[in-house]
Parts: sequence; structure tokens; C-alpha cells
Amino acid sequence: MNAKFRRGDYIMIRHSLRAGLLGTAATAMCAPALAFQDAPDEEAVATSQAREVITVTARFREESVQNIGASIAGLSETQIREQGIYDIEDLARTVAGLENVRSRPNANNIAIRGVRTAGSGYETSSVFSVFLDDVSVTGAGSIRDFSSVDLNRIEVIRGPQPTLFGEGAVGGVIRYFTNDPDLDGPTFEGVASGRYETITDGGFAHSVDNALSVILVPGRLGIRVSGFHRQDDGFIDNPSEGSDVNDFQSYGGRAVLLARFSDDLELRLSAFVTRDEAGEATQVDPGSDPRDLTYSASPLSGTYIDDFDLYSARVSYSGLDWLDITSITGYYNRRTSSALFSAGNSFGLAPFFPTVDTTTYNTGSGNTRQWSQEFRFVSNLDGPLNFTSGLYYRDRESSSGQFLTCVGCAAVTTPQSESLASRLSTTHTEQYSAFVELTYELTDRLRLIGGVRYVNDTVTSALQLDNTVNLVPQFDGSGNLIPWTQANPIGFVSTLDVLRGAGVGTEFRFDLEEFLPRVGIEFDLSDSILLYANYARGVRNGGIGNALAALGASGGNQDVFLANLSFDADEVISIDGGVKASWFGGNLVTNLGVFHTTYNDTQIQVNTPANNTVNGPQQTILGLEFETTLQVNSDLSTFFNASVIDAEFQEGMLITSAPGGVVGPFDLRKGNSPSNIPGLTLTAGYSYSRPVGGGEWSFNSSGSFQFIDERYSNVQNYRSARLNTLEYLNLRAGFSNDVWSIDLYGANLLNDVEAISIGSNALQQFITPEGELDAPIIATSVNRPRSVGISVRLRY
Repeated sequence: MNAKFRRGDYIMIRHSLRAGLLGTAATAMCAPALAFQDAPDEEAVATSQAREVITVTARFREESVQNIGASIAGLSETQIREQGIYDIEDLARTVAGLENVRSRPNANNIAIRGVRTAGSGYETSSVFSVFLDDVSVTGAGSIRDFSSVDLNRIEVIRGPQPTLFGEGAVGGVIRYFTNDPDLDGPTFEGVASGRYETITDGGFAHSVDNALSVILVPGRLGIRVSGFHRQDDGFIDNPSEGSDVNDFQSYGGRAVLLARFSDDLELRLSAFVTRDEAGEATQVDPGSDPRDLTYSASPLSGTYIDDFDLYSARVSYSGLDWLDITSITGYYNRRTSSALFSAGNSFGLAPFFPTVDTTTYNTGSGNTRQWSQEFRFVSNLDGPLNFTSGLYYRDRESSSGQFLTCVGCAAVTTPQSESLASRLSTTHTEQYSAFVELTYELTDRLRLIGGVRYVNDTVTSALQLDNTVNLVPQFDGSGNLIPWTQANPIGFVSTLDVLRGAGVGTEFRFDLEEFLPRVGIEFDLSDSILLYANYARGVRNGGIGNALAALGASGGNQDVFLANLSFDADEVISIDGGVKASWFGGNLVTNLGVFHTTYNDTQIQVNTPANNTVNGPQQTILGLEFETTLQVNSDLSTFFNASVIDAEFQEGMLITSAPGGVVGPFDLRKGNSPSNIPGLTLTAGYSYSRPVGGGEWSFNSSGSFQFIDERYSNVQNYRSARLNTLEYLNLRAGFSNDVWSIDLYGANLLNDVEAISIGSNALQQFITPEGELDAPIIATSVNRPRSVGISVRLRY
């Protein structure tokens, strides 16, 4: 970007783009209405192939996406395969309003409609609920990937969903559904696939998977077993090792037993296990050209292990004419361990310790175990009133150990130690909740929807070990930083001793007891046009933060330290509405949604100088989503999605440990944008299929192009942390019949490699002549470069 291109110019251009898109969306909504006056007759419409109708269970009933008065994206098994969706990163390039920052496999920091988890790692829960076969698999921190192998569909529900999905669904919900054995299908059937690809300036990647169904008793009992293996060599080169250091390997399997005892009673048992191992993150040398794909700062590449087990049991009973009853029991266990180079600490500590090597490593482990039980009751009443209700219980235990090691720093510590920080902690979360949602049909076209969920959530966190260097900055009389050296060594502090001395103790409890409402209205303007509006409120519990960061912010003041050690619950209030329209027998679909979100007491990430989570200022988020699909003819379908978001903080926030009120390590200003929220995202694509030869084979092709607007990598909106636009082009082409399919594909064919996350050294920030806050770059992560490959699929 040209250095003379000021932020004001960018904002003006961005608002112009938004205004233009609003006009385009309005025109797109009106154009079909005008064209409808000259629409072809029913017989002509019937000759075209209508688009695939996606059925979802977002309200625990089977419904078309077009019949639900909420912002929902549904992807079928066919779409998942055709669009090459393997992880959340691929999903974010398809679903309007869904954004993702991915620093390594299983490390996804997503945003839906401008709401994003802070990402410091100290939150007790995400702002999103993620379900795999109706079992919650969301914990604290980043969201892991779940294998796309043998998926039946994916549902993304945007905006707060408190009544049906609970306390964690503050920003939205992602639901994965795997395939069941077809009890009424063939006795024996399966599908196997594999792919092999090469990565520009990197290595190779390949995967193989297989899914097999065996019907043991036709119509009554069957089993489906699947397995997969993936290997990715990576693309970030470490000259000291002479190889790519962000490699990744994953393998796992799934088994589903489905028993239908009668037409009314069904039992589903499933087990899903995955074992993953990754290298370093996708970092490049700070300040370098992202396309160099080189990271020479780390003398040794690390490892990151992420395993999970999921076991579930679902019992469904529909023997009552007016009521369906479902019981879902789940056990989820995720285990992580890591030993990774820490760029933030290696460079961030350098100003404090100028006489020693500050190369620093983070080592840690975590274990989360969760039991959950849900009972659902869904009515089938003949009258105007129906309901969905349920009871939910969740018990989650997690433990973590974190160690910050700096061999060179031992010379300037007292007593001498290579460990600058050591922390062991446990967290226990117990939740009881009950919910009910009512739907009342005032007329054949007008429906009122109202519901509430009672949530009683208790988080108990215990610190078992927390020793850190006393990283409270020292300044001379002129406000200059006094570094630590062998002559002026830094000492350690035990946070536990400080807490005990203050009479606070080392165990913290956070109670959340709320009634979370959601109300809505749906009106069928015609048989193919639905108008809707909703109001919803979601909350998320508080928790205990980072003692080292709290000390850094305290300036030696005990009260300030205690105030920064924990954070309170935050709240999202959303009002949204929209139009869902189908034209020409469903061949053209145009969906428009608008929303206004108020995010109170936002849990944000700060650096003082270590990462921490605190409650920040209120955010206001205004947005628009536009989604359209067009079945041009029996061979060709197209789609276009757009998301426009204007998000900003309503107040400023300053955390300083410097004397005299000097700007300190954290300065958030009124009007700043939340991290990694682009103002404009556009996606367009197509799918084409045409018989060739005698008709046994068909030629297939699909493609998509995505544009992601500029955004900031942190809430301080440092000029150095402004991220460039991204443009992705993906294409796929091949041949298939009822048994075989073979495709050539390319991802990011433009090879647009840019920084997707930039870390800045807040301790060296300064005010530029242009009045924009800035700070030197200490860490940069990039997206995956161009990859091309071949995939083969066999049905048997």
C-alpha cells in the first residue's frame, strides 16, 4: 500500500463500496420481481433442473433453508465434495458472513457477522457453539477442524441462538452431521477416495479415506465405518533445518451403529477418534515479503499434538402422534501438547533484556473432558401452536500446563532460571439449562416465534502453580526504560503468594444465571417469498486471566493486579431481519439479511506485555448479507455471496504501567475496528455438469472466486498491523460416472499470499506524525499458497 494512502481515504472508499453493494443487493432483489411478470409458463419452468433443496434441522425439525426465518447456510454432501471443503478454512470461503484466521491446522479463530473470540487462550468458552452429530465439541481457545470425510451436511446458523443451542452460541452455530448406514439400501456399499497435490514453494500433500456400510438386518440394523489419513509437507522453509516446518499429519476413524427397533424407536451409537500432529505455525520472518515463505528466526522447529475422542448415543422415539422425544448423550475428550518457538516473547522480551539471547519457547499441555446429556421434545400438534423444548446438562473438566523457557535469560534472573513463567491450572464447568420455543400461526401466512432458555453455568478455576518473572517495567526519571542485566537482575514473583497475601485465595468461581430470550416473526409474502425479523440475546461466562499480564499492567499496584486478573461475562444483543425469495420454480434464489449487533463488555485480547483477556468497550456491528443461486439450465448453476460489515468500538480503553500516564502497552481508541473483521467480502462461483459420450460419463467443473477486504490484525488498529486484501481463485474439473470420478483441481490459483495475522511489539509503540498508532512487527502468519492436485473417487 502506498505510504501516502491515509486511513481516512481507505474508510471513504470502503463506505463507497458498501453503498454500492447495498444498491446492487436491492437491485438484485427487485430484478427478479420485475422479471417475474414475464416469467415462462409452468411447463417451461419444469423442463429446467431446479437447484438442490437443502434440508436442515436448525429448529430440530426437517425444513428447507428457505422456509426458516433466520440466516442459515446449509451445505449438502454433494456441495461439500464439489467445492472441496476439507476444513473450516474452506468453509469460510463458501459461507457469507463467516471469516477465519488459521495459523495452523486445528487453530481456527472464526468470526460470524463480525463477532469473534478474543483468541488469547484464557477465555473459558468460545462465542460459538460447534456440534458434531448434535454433541457440543466447543471448548475454550481456538476451534479445531473436524474431518470432512463422510459428512452428510454442514449447517451454519448466523447470529445468537440462545434458546435452542445455549449459552455458548453468542455469535452463531456450526453443526456437522456424518452419514448413517442406509438401512433400506444395499447390503454392502462404500466409497473410497484419495487426492495428491503439490504446494507452490512447498512440499506435497496427500490423503486417502474410505467409508463402508454393511446392513446386518435389512430395515433394522446396520453399521457404517470410515477411516482416513492425511499428510501435508507444509510450505514454510526454515533455513537452519533445510526443510518445511509447518507439516501436518492426521489419521482417524469413525463407526456408527444404527438400530431401528420399530418405526417409532431408533438407537444410534457412534465413536469418532482422530490423532493429529503438526509442526510450527505458518509464520514468516517479521517484516519480510510474505511470499518468501521463510522463517529463519526459529533455530528449531516444534511440534503440536491435538487428539480427540467423541462417543455419543442418540435415542429417538416418535410413538406419540403429537410429540417426538430425543435423548442425546455425549462424551468428548481433547488432548493437546506442544513445544513451539515463541516469536512474541523472543522479540517482545528483547527491549527488557538487551544483553542476552531472548530466544524463547512455549511448552504446554491441555486435557478437556466433557459429558453432556440433552433431552428434546418436539411437538406435532394439529393446531396453530407448536413447541420445541428440552433439558440440557454439561460437565466439563480441563487442566493445562504452560511453561515459558528462555535459556539465555537465566543469566539475568534471580534466582537463575531458564523458566520465565510456569503455570498449572484446572477449570471445572457445570451447566444446567432448560429451554422452550413456541411457534404460533396467527394466519396461514403469519407466524410468531418466541422462546427462552434458563442457563445456570458455574466456572471454577484453580491456580496450582503460577510463578513468573516480575515483568513490571522500570523507568528512570525521564521515562526511559531501564533494562534488566546481570548487574540489575529481574526477580520472580509467585502469583499464588500474592493472592494468598491479599486474602483472595487461589480458587475462583464465576456464576452465570440468566434467562436468554429470542423472539421472531415470519410472514409469507407469497408461496416463494418469506419475510422475517428476530431479536436475540446471548451471554458468555467470565474467567481467570494471565497473571503475568496482570502484573505487567499493575505497575506494582495490588488493586490493579487483582482487577486485571479476571474478566466478567460479556453479552451480545442482536436484531436482524431479511427476505428469502425463490423464483422460477426455485431455479433462482435471492436471500438478503441485515443485522444490528451490540456487543457489551467484550472479552478482548490485550498485551501488557503478555497476552491476557479483559473486558473491553462496547462494540456496535452493522451488517448486510446477500446470497443468491441461479440454476441457469440443466447443466450450469451459479452463486454469488456478499457480506458487508461495519464494526467499531464505541469508547476507548487505555492500560498503562508507565508513570505519569504515558501511553503504555495497550491503547484502544474510540472508533477502532475489532480484529480481523473485513468490511467487504465477495464470493462468486459456478458448478457445471454435462453428459459426454453415450451418457454413462459426465464432464464436471466447479469454481469460486473470493475477495476479502482490508482489515486490522488487532484491536489497537496499529498501522503496521493493517492486512492487505486477499483474492482466492479455486477451480476443479473432471469426469465421473456412477462408479468413478476423477478431477484435477487448484486452490488459490492466483497464488495470492499475504499476511493473515500480524503481531506487534506493544512495548515499542509510538504515535506517528499522521496520528496513527503503530508498533514494530514481531510475528507474521500467512495463508496457504497455490496448490494443484488430482483426486479420485470410487463407489462400490
